[in-house]
Amino acid sequence: MQRFFCGLAAAILAVLTIPAAAQELTKVRFLHEWRFEGHVSPFLVALDKGFYKEEGLDVTIDPGTGSLDGINRIAAGAYDLGQMDLNALIKYRDATDAVPIKAVLITYNKPPFAILTLKKNNITTPKDLEGRILGAPAADAAYSHWPILAKLNDVDSSKIKIENVGFPVREALLAQGQVDAVTAFSSNKLGVKAAGVADGDIGMLLMSDFGLDLYGSAVMTNPAFMRDNPDAVRKFVKATIKGFFSAFADPEGAIASLRKYNPVAKADIELERLKLVTQLSYLTDDVRQNGFGDADMGRLGRSIEQLAIAFQFKNKPKPEDVYTAEFLPPKDERLVE
Repeated sequence: MQRFFCGLAAAILAVLTIPAAAQELTKVRFLHEWRFEGHVSPFLVALDKGFYKEEGLDVTIDPGTGSLDGINRIAAGAYDLGQMDLNALIKYRDATDAVPIKAVLITYNKPPFAILTLKKNNITTPKDLEGRILGAPAADAAYSHWPILAKLNDVDSSKIKIENVGFPVREALLAQGQVDAVTAFSSNKLGVKAAGVADGDIGMLLMSDFGLDLYGSAVMTNPAFMRDNPDAVRKFVKATIKGFFSAFADPEGAIASLRKYNPVAKADIELERLKLVTQLSYLTDDVRQNGFGDADMGRLGRSIEQLAIAFQFKNKPKPEDVYTAEFLPPKDERLVE
């Protein structure tokens, strides 16, 4: 009998000490807002290097087609978590029947929204666009914030000819001189280079440098999943941050991980894209000082007020309606060395 109990105790101890990777993993369905390009690689690093599995998660990551569609798919429960534009979530939460999705990790401390131009056009401030032609795809996220930028910089939009241009030809039209500037993301600079313009001849006005106090994209979660699986959300956030830190330390390795999930990606282009987005949006001075992933609630409140310049709220959400820091690791674990 004594042998029996000793054997039973040993068996129980063995089960309790099985590593997380060998136990049943919690399935997590994650949707990124866009296709797998260089700036997406931190998530794929976490997947490729097993950071999610180390936390007991079985994660799948799918590319997306934009934040509006992605938020709706998270709301419907087709995905548990996703990375989408926080500003799109704020507008979504204005609806009375909106599913109470919340962001749990800020990845873009500064948004990528920009005005791209050619240096020879001598456009160095938003007001310099008066009397010029601005190309802007109607559905462009950067263009949706143009009224905010114009108001903050005393720009008379009536003095600007705004042409609705297609996404596929936006950079080419700028390179050809058919427009003087375009609304775009900062990484679209690579498209202007691909259209034949030398890097040193491209001008970029980041909207965040001219008063736009918005955050960019963030990891957000379906509220039912957050309620039923808080540990999974916390572990996903922890592993994702580890993926970002790995990508910051070894961008070439991050692109190697990316190409496992997108074999047709061109390593040199995507490496440049990752480094550009890291410099301008991921690793800002604020992040270096206060750690990666958190939002300042005062700034988030100001960003909601700025969005009200271009978007007519009926049920304007509060900062705590769209973001929670409860799933973040401690600050000292989020500081970038």
